[in-house]
Amino acid sequence: MRRYLFNIHTAGVVSRDEVGRKYSSDGAAVAYGQRVVDELTKDEEYYDAILDVVTASGRLVARLISRNAPLMRPVSRPAGQVSLH
Repeated sequence: MRRYLFNIHTAGVVSRDEVGRKYSSDGAAVAYGQRVVDELTKDEEYYDAILDVVTASGRLVARLISRNAPLMRPVSRPAGQVSLH
């Protein structure tokens, strides 16, 4: 069993996992990380969260975003601006 760390990036801040969890494979750790980021991004404060799955030795296994997060947030158009499309 290898130890994996789950570091969270949001709003320009990185929260580093100091404890981690043990998994038998990279795939199992990535599956757990995906569940975490999917749940985390349900909170409006963390809509843009990115989760890195990293081995204890520092190897990046995966960088994950929520499966439910839009790839781009809607941009409001300033008053008086006209769409060209």
